[in-house]
Amino acid sequence: MPEQIVYLPGIAGHIEVSPALRQLEADGHEVIVPDLPGFNGNSGFTPPGDYLDWLAVVWDSIDATGVTSAVVVGASVGGMLAAELAAMRPEFVTKLALLAPFGIADVEHLGFDIYSVRGPERMMHVFAKGVPESFQHRFADKGEEEAPVATYLAEIAAASLLWPLGDRKLGNRLHRITCPMLTVWGGQDELLPPVLAEAWNAAPRATSQVIDGAGHLMEWDAPDEVAAALRAFLN
Repeated sequence: MPEQIVYLPGIAGHIEVSPALRQLEADGHEVIVPDLPGFNGNSGFTPPGDYLDWLAVVWDSIDATGVTSAVVVGASVGGMLAAELAAMRPEFVTKLALLAPFGIADVEHLGFDIYSVRGPERMMHVFAKGVPESFQHRFADKGEEEAPVATYLAEIAAASLLWPLGDRKLGNRLHRITCPMLTVWGGQDELLPPVLAEAWNAAPRATSQVIDGAGHLMEWDAPDEVAAALRAFLN
């Protein structure tokens, strides 16, 4: 049965709907992307004062869609926010799919610090199979002058949530996520090693899957495999 899917984007901002989610749309599902400040690249963005303020901004953006209950898919930093939504507003989330979520750090497996390199180099560490064209020129639809500003704002939005370790102690709240939950990891994820899936499996109804050959934003590296994993989970 077709479902509404609320999607929260990853560390590079919301550039476009990924090839994996396009496949779900072709199946008849409705993919809804809340207009998250900063991640949308729109001018006038200032990071919220703290994490609680950030969550309030995210909740407001989701509520503005008019959706009251849905499957939630979150990628990267969006996965962290999606997990918080499921923990704090369980009535909203019917099923939760997380694609390499931030939120739990392991000092033994810290992964690559993407903020240790200059902005133009960061996308090279996010994908395992080369940087897609749309990410080489992020927010190009905003025009030659505005695209660099939009990219900068998306970088600031993600960094304000993740720096330095992307650890928001979500492991302390996993017991509150009572809906079915799937975590998917890229086998070649530089930022978040797949071993971190073990920590997320502490949620009551959690399962996990690793996709070989995929990097952090696996929806572009391995869209068919990600779409298949999401289809199986939805069914």
